[in-house]
Amino acid sequence: MLQSGDRVALVACSDGLTARDRDAHARLHAVLAGLGLDVVDSPHLFVTNTPTPALRQPAPDPARAAALERFLADPEIAAVFDISGGNLVGGVLSHLDMEVVARHPTPFFGYSDLTVLVNALHARTGQVTHLWTVRNLVRSDGGAQVTRFRHSVLGTAPDLFDLEATMVRGDGMAGAVVGGNLRGVLKLAGTPWFPPVRGRILALESLNGSPDAVHAGLHQLLQIGVLAEVAGVLLGTFTALQRDHGADAPARLALEVLPPSVPLAVTRHFGHGSDSRALRIGADLRVDTS
Repeated sequence: MLQSGDRVALVACSDGLTARDRDAHARLHAVLAGLGLDVVDSPHLFVTNTPTPALRQPAPDPARAAALERFLADPEIAAVFDISGGNLVGGVLSHLDMEVVARHPTPFFGYSDLTVLVNALHARTGQVTHLWTVRNLVRSDGGAQVTRFRHSVLGTAPDLFDLEATMVRGDGMAGAVVGGNLRGVLKLAGTPWFPPVRGRILALESLNGSPDAVHAGLHQLLQIGVLAEVAGVLLGTFTALQRDHGADAPARLALEVLPPSVPLAVTRHFGHGSDSRALRIGADLRVDTS
């Protein structure tokens, strides 16, 4: 995907970074430079005084959307990594020119609230996008993440994209993957950017979702017809839910809601954990009992 000497861009399409993020951001620059990459920052990464100071916007929505478009269209930019999360990506999506995106299928990475954008880009352009944050390179599992990144993004090994999953119900599932953060997926409901789901694997994870919130979110997916069309559901990590109610809590909730014919699998390899692997939205995945 990338090679030494390539230029990559860092953007923040959701909530802006704050002063406490500056040290980690400097370390991220150093790690990427050590991998041989030339890193350029969006001018809109950190929160500044804006006309709406209650929002954690690093810049107004149109400006952040324009910065993303410029990087995607720049032939010198080999990949774009979003390093934000939170709540505000929908504002960028409202101003993003999807024709520009479709003409320039630059690899794009983001996670958490960026579930909205990685699925929207795939839905409107057909390109494969990546649910993962490059900030994992400087978090607690950073050493292993750097190794996987070097092998998979700067090489051809599957390490960063290799998900080990276990079937909970059914003999297996296969199809292109969509989804990501449960709350992010639900933000796309009723919009033109909801990803195609028929015959696909729906992947879901959550950071702070309570049992009630996860239960409600799954029922919303059932009520809008998504769970009747998918080839299977793959649950990643549900951080707060599993911490407070046990490792099998997400699967127990899902089995209460999923139609009986829908296969269910679980994996610890994607979610908000610092050891999370990258989920390729729009790429084929197979999970079976072997």
